[in-house]
Amino acid sequence: MKAIRILIADDHALVRESIRAILANQGDMEIVATAGDGSEAVQLALTHQPDVVVMDISMPSMDGLHATELIHRAQKETNIVILSMHVNAALVQQALRMGARGYVLKRRATEELPDAIRAAVQGEVFLSPAIPPSYLPR
Repeated sequence: MKAIRILIADDHALVRESIRAILANQGDMEIVATAGDGSEAVQLALTHQPDVVVMDISMPSMDGLHATELIHRAQKETNIVILSMHVNAALVQQALRMGARGYVLKRRATEELPDAIRAAVQGEVFLSPAIPPSYLPR
């Protein structure tokens, strides 16, 4: 079976390395690149064409929502899973409208992120169970 190719985008090196460690324990995932801001995430997504981008929202130079929109427009086959500490209806709705296939809360990343990545490559949308259904776009 082919490994799921992943790009991690977060402005904190510690978070990027923690995500890498979580996903390294999965037998079906491979980290192809990491980015420290949204602009770099867009560039690396175009270069590496990962299956999934794990994207933080709050980053310098370009936020994760704008980067999500640009990547989604350029490469519909690249799935984006938002990883955020923010539980906010407007952010969840905006992320999904811009093309994200998942929204995982950082506090639940260890348990939920691998499932969200797998769901995204299957064409499904994954939301952390802590996100109320009323937050979904109508």
